[in-house]
Amino acid sequence: MQLAVYYVMTEPGVSLDHLKDEDARNIKFVKDGFSWWAMLFPLLWSLYNRMWLVFLGYLAAIIALVFVADAFGSTTGGFITVLATLFFAMEAGFLKSWSLRRKNWQTVGFITASNLDEAEIRFFDRVSRRKGEARPPQGPLAPQTSDTDVVGMTLKR
Repeated sequence: MQLAVYYVMTEPGVSLDHLKDEDARNIKFVKDGFSWWAMLFPLLWSLYNRMWLVFLGYLAAIIALVFVADAFGSTTGGFITVLATLFFAMEAGFLKSWSLRRKNWQTVGFITASNLDEAEIRFFDRVSRRKGEARPPQGPLAPQTSDTDVVGMTLKR
């Protein structure tokens, strides 16, 4: 079984300590690693994921590679274009999380899982366990008082 790492990202203003149902539905799990869709259709993939700067950057890189291909020959230029597309596909998860961070999304964790369903289960299990834990007292402890005066180990009346 091959495990993948998922970025767990939330919208701005969402706190895991006060997580509501509607906030939980908007949490995104972004798989870090190779994306076949990003390799086969890089421009459509970036538009589908609303990654406008990535789209423009990839488009500019491809245009630059076309000029490189003219300078070094079509074989070398084609090879460089294939390498650039492979690199883009390998960094697809990072580019997606980067685009979300630019929109002020927060990375609240990383989960290692074999698929998306398992990543969601592990993450929400971790969050629910953390909510169930007793919190340590905040601030200094108040002195304990009783009705009787105690001096040392004897009672004083």
